[in-house]
Amino acid sequence: MTDAQLISQINNDFHKILEKMDTPDHPAKDILARANKDFHERGCVINVGKGDDVKMQPFPVFIMPYFITRAEMNEIARVSNHILNVLEKVSNLYFLDDKYKPMFNLTDKETELMESETGTQRRVWITRNDAFQEGDVLKFIEFNTDSPGGPMYSDVQTEIIEQSVVMDELRKKYYMSSDRFVPQILYNLLKAYREWGGKKRMPNIAIVSDKGATYPEFLIIVDDFKRQGYNCEFATPPQLEYRNGKAYTPGGMEIDILYRRGWIRNWTDYWDEIKPLRQAYRENAFCCVNSIRSLLASIKSILEHIQDKEIAKLYTKEEYEVVFKNIPWTRLMKNRKTLAPDGKTEVDLFDYVQKNRESLVLKPIDLYGGQNVCVGPANTQEDWEKTINLAATTDQKYVVQHYVKIPEMDLPEVDPELVWKPKKLNQNFYAFGGQHVGGMCRTSESHVINISAGGGLCPIIIVEGMK
Repeated sequence: MTDAQLISQINNDFHKILEKMDTPDHPAKDILARANKDFHERGCVINVGKGDDVKMQPFPVFIMPYFITRAEMNEIARVSNHILNVLEKVSNLYFLDDKYKPMFNLTDKETELMESETGTQRRVWITRNDAFQEGDVLKFIEFNTDSPGGPMYSDVQTEIIEQSVVMDELRKKYYMSSDRFVPQILYNLLKAYREWGGKKRMPNIAIVSDKGATYPEFLIIVDDFKRQGYNCEFATPPQLEYRNGKAYTPGGMEIDILYRRGWIRNWTDYWDEIKPLRQAYRENAFCCVNSIRSLLASIKSILEHIQDKEIAKLYTKEEYEVVFKNIPWTRLMKNRKTLAPDGKTEVDLFDYVQKNRESLVLKPIDLYGGQNVCVGPANTQEDWEKTINLAATTDQKYVVQHYVKIPEMDLPEVDPELVWKPKKLNQNFYAFGGQHVGGMCRTSESHVINISAGGGLCPIIIVEGMK
């Protein structure tokens, strides 16, 4: 049996089991409702609104996993690990020669932070690389190396789904496994701390971010670390204090490890308010994971430079093949001539983008949550040209990327009874300490797939074989 046949069979079996369980006395919608209720009661919600109108709101999870074979996951791990090596090599150029600095498109504030010593050699300790499956090829569309979210949401959902009655039935026929991410994050926080020079057996951990959409996830991680015996507190960047060479949370906890969540603009947008944090960071008063240097691999324009033939001379043969096979054509939007996606034809970039909406996507280089992304095939020519105009006339920089067709998967939903609806799906693969560790999926009916933009979650379950 081929991998494709195995996955098709387990998907069909899941569908049949759930349909068989859908009886008047025990409707299948109750299984879905119970999973969502358990998920939300464990604190897996998101913040919506702003200011005084912020409230915690549930978001959907799906009881049907995205099944993948062990061979497929091993191939993803191979590709991911090569990409991680490339990201370290390319981001290191910033420190090797000043001529490379402009290609990272850093602001003055980001540049100031970039110059601070971090105490560890690795720039990217924790990342989530987002991809779409295009036929037999996995295409990585961006690298969330700044401060990737979702690991605890994924761990909780996977645990709940694995305990469902449908999965109990499937286990009678299939061997399956799954990954957990938060325990591995803790391991890598401690590993970075030792490399930084930390000596405490049980260092204090501060999770530092704003109180944005995924703030509830931070609170669950705080509780998890506390259960394991670590002092752990949440704080926003402006709340941190610095005195006598030590940084402190508002509760007075001395910070040994700063687990940086949120994103870089949680720092740069509050520049004057975070002077104590900036001084502590500049003086290397704590082990920061990820350090600000991880931003070098996160700016979307780096996808263009990764495929620069001169820079590619740094790669091994395997890394070279992965970069040009598994990363779509990407260009920073500016007036110039460049090679089209065919790699041969020279085109005027703005003219090419204006005429090829159906095969392209426009994205801001440094925003998150799908903000201001314009997917060409899903928008009108008028909207497309408005975005092109923004890229040409505003301070917000954009990249254009070859559109990767978004795969779809039928998932069970309550509306108000059990129905199967096609959902767009992207795969999100975590890597810690330079090594692939597994992944999860996000789903949506929109072309822009993001939890904070109304999407849902779907766990990845690895099918090891049949009994």
